Amino acid sequence: MSTVNRTLALVATLAALAAPSLALASGGAPVRLRTTMTGRKAVPRGARSGRGSVTVRIAGRRVCWTFGRLRGTDKPRAAYIKKGIPGEFGPVILQLGRRFSATGCATTTVGNAQQMRLSPRGYYVTVNTRRFPLGAVRGQLRRG
Repeated sequence: MSTVNRTLALVATLAALAAPSLALASGGAPVRLRTTMTGRKAVPRGARSGRGSVTVRIAGRRVCWTFGRLRGTDKPRAAYIKKGIPGEFGPVILQLGRRFSATGCATTTVGNAQQMRLSPRGYYVTVNTRRFPLGAVRGQLRRG
């Protein structure tokens, strides 16, 4: 094998090895997460008859959401993605807009985006209201 061919083979091998690293550095492939939220899942307990759903799309550092069928609560004031397992109250990872919005996008860190992508069940979405400032409804994220 000539020196040129060896060099080309080495460059091709390095490029193939670097491609997954570059994908992770840029946030990886887009992923779709979803959850069904209820007041009974909220910690502390939220709106007794509160229900809703949300779809979250993560592409790079960009996180977009769409809430659907939110009912049984007073007027939503804010929504968050928090880190925590079921039954645990966790820290805010990302505020979904300055005020509550049924749809929108926000930017997070590459690390947070990667962790939500790799382990969505370790994160939950909560919607806060005046009556339930710590969460009227809540649901653990999952792939879907």
